[in-house]
Formats: sequence, C-alpha cells, structure tokens
Amino acid sequence: MSEPPRRFRQPWRLIWRLPLFFLHVLIGIPVTLFCFLPAVGRVPAGPMTIRQRAHQTWQSLLLRIFGIRLRISGRLPDGPCLVVANHITWLDIVILHALWPMWLVAKAEIARWPLIGALARLAGTLFITRGSTESRRRVARRMSALLKRGERVGIFPEGGIRREAGVKLFHAPLFGPAIRVGVPVVPVAIRFEREGQGNLHDTVVFAPGENFLRNLLRVMAEPPMVGRLMIGPPLIDQGDGRRRLAARAREIVKRYYDD
Repeated sequence: MSEPPRRFRQPWRLIWRLPLFFLHVLIGIPVTLFCFLPAVGRVPAGPMTIRQRAHQTWQSLLLRIFGIRLRISGRLPDGPCLVVANHITWLDIVILHALWPMWLVAKAEIARWPLIGALARLAGTLFITRGSTESRRRVARRMSALLKRGERVGIFPEGGIRREAGVKLFHAPLFGPAIRVGVPVVPVAIRFEREGQGNLHDTVVFAPGENFLRNLLRVMAEPPMVGRLMIGPPLIDQGDGRRRLAARAREIVKRYYDD
C-alpha cells in the first residue's frame, strides 16, 4: 500500500511566502542576470566578484522566503577546493550557493525541473547522467579544468537523495579531479533542524510519489527552521587514493551530521 501524501503543516504561511517567492523570481532573477553580464560580473566585490555576490544574495534571500535561517560553522579554505556534502533535498544546492557560489555537480534530471533547472544552468551546474561512464568522465575533466582555474567545485558523493536519514556511502570517482589537480577536499555536513524537534530530514526530503512542485510548496508551508552547514577541515590525498579520501571525508561529515 502506498503512503498517503504528506500534509501541508501550516498552509496559511503560503499566503505571504508565495507572493514573495514570485517577486523574488520576477524581480530578483533579471537583476541577478544583469550582474552576470561580463562587463559587470567581473567587477570585484570584496572576496567575490559582482556576479558571485549577486548569485549568493539571490540564494540567501530564497532561503529566507522559505523560512530557513542559515547557520554556518567553520569556513572554506582560500583558493580552489572540492566541497563534498551529504544530500537531503534540492535545498542543499541553494544552501551551498548561499555559502559560496561554487560550481556544483548535479544529476541530469534537475535540468528538466521547472525554474530550478534553468537557474541551475545559469549558475554553472555540471549535469551528470547516472550510470554513464562517459558522462562521469566528461564531468571529471570539466571539474579538473575548473579547479586548475582556481574555482571551487561541489559534489554530493552519496550519488543521490535517500529517504532514510543519515550519511550514506561516499562514492569515490569524482574525488579524482581533486587528487589530480592537488587541491584540498572539504567535507561539509548539511542538516535541517528546529528547536525542540531535532533533525528535520523526514520533513524536507521528498515523500514517496512526491514531485518537485509539491515538495517545494509543502516545505514552504513549514514553520521556520534552521539550515545548519558544518564545514570540516580540508583533507589532502596522502597517497591512499580516492577511495580512502572519500572514506575519510564521509567519516567527518557523518560525525558532524550525527552530533
């Protein structure tokens, strides 16, 4: 027997969050895209460029519209690195971009999602087809080129979203570019929580049979929550290879996630 669809806990929150969301899309996206123009986007804005700052601001405001307050512990190292994080929901992408507008590797299906797919392309997402060796190799080559250029790249090495809470096995193949280029791997744990209720994995993860639009609206109707981002120490390959590096990164992410 299939599970019934999860209910909207506080649907009245959509009365103001939905209009804010549409305004954020209709006004925020054109403003952000203007900042993506080469002549504008390359202008420095502190440690970022105008393009990166606009991208980060748009994502941060999107989290606030959903009632998500971002709390970050730790910091990314200076310079290029490979960020590896656990994967719970599509909001993980928004959270990592709110931390730093990095290049992210995501499943090819996201490219077909309404609005999010188009935004992901504009943000520089690298889409990978699951089970395709050629797609993985193509993405790995692109990752290496970006890391050599001084960019930060992020991956979700669990290989997809799982309904069960916890940190799953980290698949090792996409750790290869960091080893080849000689940049650190930075483990990052993502967790959604609310005071008195603990981990909200079951709240934000896709319910059985739930599509993207329903999940978006259901999470938008939730009471305020915290998106916690815990950044671990940078890891350097010690000659043990990508499998051992992936295992070390998972150990740190799991420890932070379970804490």
